[in-house]
Amino acid sequence: MNPESGAFSAEQDRELGTALRALLDRGGEAEFVVAVMAGARAAGVGSPRAVLSRWSSVAIAAMIVAAVGAALTMRSTPEPSQALDTEWVATTTGSVAAAALFTSQDAPDAAMLYASVESN
Repeated sequence: MNPESGAFSAEQDRELGTALRALLDRGGEAEFVVAVMAGARAAGVGSPRAVLSRWSSVAIAAMIVAAVGAALTMRSTPEPSQALDTEWVATTTGSVAAAALFTSQDAPDAAMLYASVESN
């Protein structure tokens, strides 16, 4: 970014590149990685695969608990009452057939549809 114009430039910023490279290219990284891995092994962590397998067993147990909880919650939820909806549609439209059609949880009976057309 060019500080004078405040606009982005396609040119490389050599000063910023040099500063970033100095921060990222530190010596002794290999020794640091070896020390961290040795500390992990000493703590009983082992390989990254062992860590992931421990995490996955906890995650699977958590998913089972969540699924059982969701199933119990859904099972204990009462069915919504449709009496008010049916009554409202019947009084608004003046047709019991329309109330049965619009508030039913099942597919409408075709005979009911034709009966409402024939009555008009």
